[in-house]
Amino acid sequence: MLRLIHERQPKSLTELVELSGRKVPSLSCTLKKMADYGPVSLQRDVRDVQPAALATEFVIVLH
Repeated sequence: MLRLIHERQPKSLTELVELSGRKVPSLSCTLKKMADYGPVSLQRDVRDVQPAALATEFVIVLH
């Protein structure tokens, strides 16, 4: 989902639903969790929500 948001830069939640093939309730829940953890921001306007990828690369450190 993060890659899709980063590469396609959807202008709305509706557009992301079409790109991803996921249903609105499921996608909304996923985006809310991603926004809470930080790799995605959700910009709200009067009519819709635009998701944006804030983090596109991750480093995993194992000890």
